[in-house]
Amino acid sequence: MFFGQLELTDVAWGAGRVRARLGGRGPLLVLLHGQVQSHAAWHDVAPRLADRHTVLCPDLPRDMDFARQARDLLACARALGHETLAIAGHGTGGHVAAYAASWAPARVTHLAEIECIPSPGHHGRADLAYELSRYQACWFAQLHPKPESATVAVPEEWTQPAAESAGAFNPSAVADYLDLVPPGQSPGANGHFRVPPYPVDLRFGCPLLVAWSRDGRLGGWYDPPDLWRAFATGPVEGLEVDCGYYIPEEAPDILSDALRRFLTAELY
Repeated sequence: MFFGQLELTDVAWGAGRVRARLGGRGPLLVLLHGQVQSHAAWHDVAPRLADRHTVLCPDLPRDMDFARQARDLLACARALGHETLAIAGHGTGGHVAAYAASWAPARVTHLAEIECIPSPGHHGRADLAYELSRYQACWFAQLHPKPESATVAVPEEWTQPAAESAGAFNPSAVADYLDLVPPGQSPGANGHFRVPPYPVDLRFGCPLLVAWSRDGRLGGWYDPPDLWRAFATGPVEGLEVDCGYYIPEEAPDILSDALRRFLTAELY
């Protein structure tokens, strides 16, 4: 069942409200989606964690910076009656989570960064090979599939799953992603934005789980946990997942189990 028993609702977010899935019982766990997607990205992971957590999956407004969204997230948690919370963020959602954990160290108990590295982590490390894998001017110097399939056009995996399987992407989730795109505009056209450098004093002391995909770019270019240690004063755990970039949808079993172990070790 899509999202299990989690209900579709809306929650206060800054001066307005956003759609969200909310349900479960126990300490608050907030799951933040990545670029191009919506709260629906967590449809398979969220129900698996709702037996021990109150799980909140909000839609992140695309026109707000990470710092503002972190403040809104912390205020939202308090409005729901939760002074403390754990946060897992995928992609750009991970940056919002990092700001929140830094600004509210007494409130954020656990932080999971999924397919996300801190914004200064790439500085001074790029070489020609990396540039060919990243920038628009170099897309057509590459073999198929080119990066624009994930950042400008609709990813083929959303609409053309492998013939031998149903694919990793739930049709209801894909429909939700595409429904949020203005007519005539591709999902990545307004979502591929520059990540500003983190404040020099950004630090967090809560336990940190760093997960990245084996088939993605981060693990091939970096040691993701090592990059996060520059900002973490607490324990850092790393997890490489055998899948592509969309870990919550491509490997929900592995990610759910990892999050459960990570959270249970300290909370229960």
